[in-house]
Amino acid sequence: MRSTGMIRAKHVMTTLAAVPAAFLLTMAPAHAAGHSTVVYTSEGGSTYGGKALFWGGYDWEAFEVCDTKSDGMAARAYWSWKGGSVTLIDANGSTAFCDKDPQHIARKNVPENAYVDIKVCRVKGGKDRDCTTSVGRA
Repeated sequence: MRSTGMIRAKHVMTTLAAVPAAFLLTMAPAHAAGHSTVVYTSEGGSTYGGKALFWGGYDWEAFEVCDTKSDGMAARAYWSWKGGSVTLIDANGSTAFCDKDPQHIARKNVPENAYVDIKVCRVKGGKDRDCTTSVGRA
């Protein structure tokens, strides 16, 4: 009789230990971690005049363009994927960092794992120059 009680106690303890472990294994995130892509204009030098940022892998992807020099030129960025596109321009040359101005940011729902073509250019007189391209992933 005593050995039956010991077996039953071991069974209960094993079950109590397995339940939290199973719970922890099911707590994986619903979405994969995000991907960020930064593309700089191609004029070179110690600083760049513009950059395009793309944050993919979220429910709504984020796009941002930054004019990083007070040089009379603007920065324009283009993002495109199968079924959509975004174009943004920043002409204030505010800082070497992005200013988080809502006019320079867009949010779109891009299909999961879609490739996003990114192009960023400096702009003068309405014409693109010093363009660079890259690819991001939603």
